[in-house]
Amino acid sequence: MKTPCENRAFFVSTKKEWFIFFLVKLVSFFFGTYLCFSLHHYFDVPVVLAAAFTGLVGSFWHWPKKYGNHPQAAIYAGAFAGMCSSAIITGWEALLFISVVGAGVYTLTRNIFEGFGGRLGAIAFTAVSSLIFLRALF
Repeated sequence: MKTPCENRAFFVSTKKEWFIFFLVKLVSFFFGTYLCFSLHHYFDVPVVLAAAFTGLVGSFWHWPKKYGNHPQAAIYAGAFAGMCSSAIITGWEALLFISVVGAGVYTLTRNIFEGFGGRLGAIAFTAVSSLIFLRALF
């Protein structure tokens, strides 16, 4: 008999599978953050339209079926994180840090917040807030 977790897309059971799942989330989250931030920072696209366009582009990016819709969701969560001000995202280091934290939080909580609204926004908020908190400490 299958456990409830085995019925979900891409059941992760080994450390290698966890790492691959995290890398997929990292690439997706970074893409969403970078595209949304670049659109509104360099091309003066309003942030809401930049996030919507990023989500639209991300919906056409196909991954293997074993990942389900997790990469597209990570792209959209990255778009939420990319909506911040250029005073917060000051360079590649900030984008990478936000992406690593966001992908990590997404990977660790992917089965916890299932079915609750606001999950992707909460992940983006956590990632950006951790950058602000880290800057305040150092």
